[in-house]
Amino acid sequence: MTFRRAALSFLLFVLALVSWAPRALAHPYMLPGGREKDVLALFAPFMLGKEVAAGFALWNVSIEPQRIVVGLREPKGREVRVTLVHPEDEATRPTSPRSSSFVAVQDPTEDPAAEKAVATLIEALARNDRGGLWIEPPRPKPTSIVPGVTTSSPRVAAYSAGQWGDLDGIVALFGFVVLATILAARLTRDEPAWIRGALVAIVLAGAATRFWLSPISFLGAWPWTRLWPNVRAVADGPVLEAIAARAGGPFYLTDVIAWTNFGYAAAMPLVLFGHATYLLRDPRAGLFAAFAVAFLPQHIRFSRCEDAFVPSLVITSLSFALIHAWLRDPSRVFRIVAIACLPAALYTGYLLRPLNILFIVVYMAAVVSLHPETAPPVRRVLGLLVVAGMGMLVFPVFLSTNEAAVKTALFSPGWLFDTGRAFLVPKLFVLTDPAVTPPVLVVLAVAGAILGYRAGERRLVVFLLGWIAIFTIAHAFVMEETMRPRYHLHLVVPFLFLGAIAVSWLWQRRRMGVYVACGALLVAPLLHRGWIQDIGYTEMREHAFVQKAREIVPEGCTVIEYAGADAQAKELRFARIGARARRDRGSDRYRVVPAFAPGVSPEVKIEKPLEELLRDPPACLYLYEGLPCWSQKNADEAYAGMCSELRQTLDAEVVMQGEVPLVMYDRQNTPPGRRDGPNVTFWLSRARVGAR
Repeated sequence: MTFRRAALSFLLFVLALVSWAPRALAHPYMLPGGREKDVLALFAPFMLGKEVAAGFALWNVSIEPQRIVVGLREPKGREVRVTLVHPEDEATRPTSPRSSSFVAVQDPTEDPAAEKAVATLIEALARNDRGGLWIEPPRPKPTSIVPGVTTSSPRVAAYSAGQWGDLDGIVALFGFVVLATILAARLTRDEPAWIRGALVAIVLAGAATRFWLSPISFLGAWPWTRLWPNVRAVADGPVLEAIAARAGGPFYLTDVIAWTNFGYAAAMPLVLFGHATYLLRDPRAGLFAAFAVAFLPQHIRFSRCEDAFVPSLVITSLSFALIHAWLRDPSRVFRIVAIACLPAALYTGYLLRPLNILFIVVYMAAVVSLHPETAPPVRRVLGLLVVAGMGMLVFPVFLSTNEAAVKTALFSPGWLFDTGRAFLVPKLFVLTDPAVTPPVLVVLAVAGAILGYRAGERRLVVFLLGWIAIFTIAHAFVMEETMRPRYHLHLVVPFLFLGAIAVSWLWQRRRMGVYVACGALLVAPLLHRGWIQDIGYTEMREHAFVQKAREIVPEGCTVIEYAGADAQAKELRFARIGARARRDRGSDRYRVVPAFAPGVSPEVKIEKPLEELLRDPPACLYLYEGLPCWSQKNADEAYAGMCSELRQTLDAEVVMQGEVPLVMYDRQNTPPGRRDGPNVTFWLSRARVGAR
């Protein structure tokens, strides 16, 4: 197959993905809070803990905004779940049992006893269901992409809501890698064979280094809550579901997060090669950029964590590569492939992280200022229209989902005074911190800026320095030293490109300098191994504790977890660690019930299943006392009173205990009145239900 045919085939593949009709938007009907008694009455005469049929008892009833998950269990531990959804829900099937208000979606089972119990329960539901539980909130008006023009397309409405539609996350990652491979093949087809071989070796070595050194931990902000779009698309996608079916069951969500980000991290050298080669017009410079990121300690550290910076680098670099291909590739066919694939890359990149919206400015600067010798005005105008059009599509979503941060940035600009410190203090400007960044890269970047400017590449040098400045200023919003290496991953690409300019010069005149620089980078992961694998902070130690505790708590048990004054229970550790990667959340390992502090705002309506649970506790009940017991407390308390009261109320027996130093990674989690110093303790206890 010729290269042109391969390119056209891939174009058709990408267009099929982009035009794949997304699932119908979720129905608007909701189950209001405070109706627990009405929901339990649906199953009368059966009550929680009482047998329904064939030895199966009604074990738990979990009320969620758009569904009810019902669990049945028999004494030997066998369990079956039934999910009750609205008749308009996409999970329904024509053959599913129905009542007046619900459709029952059952987990597949070949157990006749379980089937009998489910059928008996659904018969009770059909008798008792009189309707009236669902409410329909006002439907929001569709977001207008262009002022004065109403959005009428369901596809555009879905995209503007920030959804990836039906695009499976594994298929998306595969598409990114294939596209990056085609770009690399295009750029090296007339180059010596050793360049292609070296690129393959770099990609494999980078993946092996990350598999060996990258810690599997939570290194971002709000790690127990956030599920980034790229991971959600994998976890809820049909490909992973098919893989899980062959493997014998769903995977834990935390494992899916780590492996998804590892996949993006492994692809980064390949993607960066295409980006750098198109921009710098030298495959050797691209090869150095790929080599540098493959062995960059900062990138290795975050390659298997839950955060989205590593995937962001891949998608935005791919977007840049497509922009440069559109502006300067001599092949008309390949330019068409590039501009056709660009919207999908722009869209997924813009909304992957909030501050990625800044890339609109950098993309437009690239289109306007770079490649003056090859890009005619018509091509630039079309590139601007695509970049700006996708930006207009996602900007309303950015504003609606980041309203508080935008208001703070605009109306409380005191954070701008920190920008000077952000550039001058090494611990805050991590590109100059030798504990994070190999010094050889700093030398190369400075040399590259000077050499490029003297060689007449002033537009390029100003573009790269401006890119670094924009994101450094924007990230001055967060000045926590421990968090800066994560935020400054967005500075890595232009920083390495400045160094690659120097490498191109050295390759022509002082080739030994290139070998010395590559040798220093090759050993950098070993020299920085202590920093790469530093997970000694309290939050990461709690992650390790909870992950170990996951296998101690039996399947199907209930875990009470103190959530402090967080009315939405956003930081439940066991809810995340026990979650499984399926669209049906009823497959999660535990039922997690939040316990709230007395200071929860009365304006926020929350379900309070804890009181009912304590009146009639399940046979398997655990209590977890984690970091919120130390951080979500009054300043005059040594320990949250609610945590101590729960342990006494449940007569809980400690089954696992961990004492760790109080060394905070994110200062927002610091206990009131405390600083780093004395230890804190985590407890996992089992309630003595039979003794009560």
